[in-house]
Amino acid sequence: MVASVPTRAAVGERGITYGVFWRETEEVSYSPSLSGEHAADVCIIGGGYTGLWTAHYLKKAEPGLRIVVLESDYAGSGASGHGDGFMTPTIGHNLTSLLQAYGSDRAKLAYTVVGKSILEVQRFAAKHGIDAQIEPTGYLNVATNARQLRTLERDLDLIDRLGASSLPELLDARGIRARVDSPALLGGFEVGGAMVNPHRLVRGLSRVVRAQAVEIFERSPALSVAKGPSGFRVRTPLGAVSAGRVVYATNAYQHQFPELRAMVRPMWSYAIVTEPLTPTQLASLHWPGREGFVEARNLIAFARLTAQNRLLVGGGPVPYHYGRDMADTHMRARRPQRYLTGLLGKYFPMLRDLRVTHAYGGCIDMTPDLVPHVGRLRDGALYAHGYCGNGVAFTNTVGKVMRDLVLDRETTYTDLMFVGPQHRLYPAEPVAWLKARMHDVEMRVQDRLPARP
Repeated sequence: MVASVPTRAAVGERGITYGVFWRETEEVSYSPSLSGEHAADVCIIGGGYTGLWTAHYLKKAEPGLRIVVLESDYAGSGASGHGDGFMTPTIGHNLTSLLQAYGSDRAKLAYTVVGKSILEVQRFAAKHGIDAQIEPTGYLNVATNARQLRTLERDLDLIDRLGASSLPELLDARGIRARVDSPALLGGFEVGGAMVNPHRLVRGLSRVVRAQAVEIFERSPALSVAKGPSGFRVRTPLGAVSAGRVVYATNAYQHQFPELRAMVRPMWSYAIVTEPLTPTQLASLHWPGREGFVEARNLIAFARLTAQNRLLVGGGPVPYHYGRDMADTHMRARRPQRYLTGLLGKYFPMLRDLRVTHAYGGCIDMTPDLVPHVGRLRDGALYAHGYCGNGVAFTNTVGKVMRDLVLDRETTYTDLMFVGPQHRLYPAEPVAWLKARMHDVEMRVQDRLPARP
């Protein structure tokens, strides 16, 4: 649910590292940058989950394709490599937004397809020996007040509308605390999915894709994309790629390309990570299933255990900065860190004094209707964005959609509800910033309102 930050981490007060914890779990070495003129059948801009799954499925379908992936930092350095590691069937921001945008019939099919991707990612990691620290625990949607309990009841009604074969049980306070003994939790239900180390997963995926003879050029940002009579030309600082097809797979950075600027905007999200829990501290939580949990509110908050038994707590306010500014000034002010430390104390007061070792933030890609979109620009270039922080499993599905779009195939994947023109767009500044501020205030107010009878 967080995106790119500088590779170098800074150590601040109380020894807290202001950098992404996941990056310490696997060392990274850069591959060469693109230099000179290159020719390809497909040029993919962005070396995260979307770009790499697209390259993987294209190579499986057509091994002879020449595919070039351009990445501005290293493959997986953005949201793919330092999200929060919830691999869920969620499409977009939430189920309500999805049903409002597409209706229940088409949403049911999409959820079925993405649910299969959760299993496929796990099988892929096992097949290729990728130690992504995957724990197939599922996760818990939880409530901490009466209003959120009503939200969970509504969500279960929506799941029922989708025709689920079995409806999750809404647990009361005693039931949910048997799953994770937090005094803040009043109820909840389980959703399928898994916990994962996102950095190790995307780095493993990049190794598999390289072994398929896909050329990945790192520290090679795409500066411009031009369409000519013979195809596209993508220029980088030291060279260029000429290709018949172009795929934009840059997530929260999608807005940096003029054709996509009004479609998506970067919203900041934050997380903290604690020191490893001792066996006694872990036992005090009574968290036998190790499921991550997500609080049912507009400004979502969540917690999970890492493979090292550290607590990761994230979410809360999701600010948008004027002009789509992605400078990390908000985290430097330490406000998110203080907020999330408060959440840690709320969820686990018995561990209120647990030392926080890492604090970091980054951007997720949001669309006006809070749902993802995969489509084609007027010049024929393809794009995918709008995961709203829920892209680990969904991008695997998108890779198959992109494969079929690139190869001009009409399949079940290209007929999924989120494939097609994106009609709702963001306004220009200052209206975009003003609307974002108004929406932020509205969500905060809604989260604080008492439950309706």
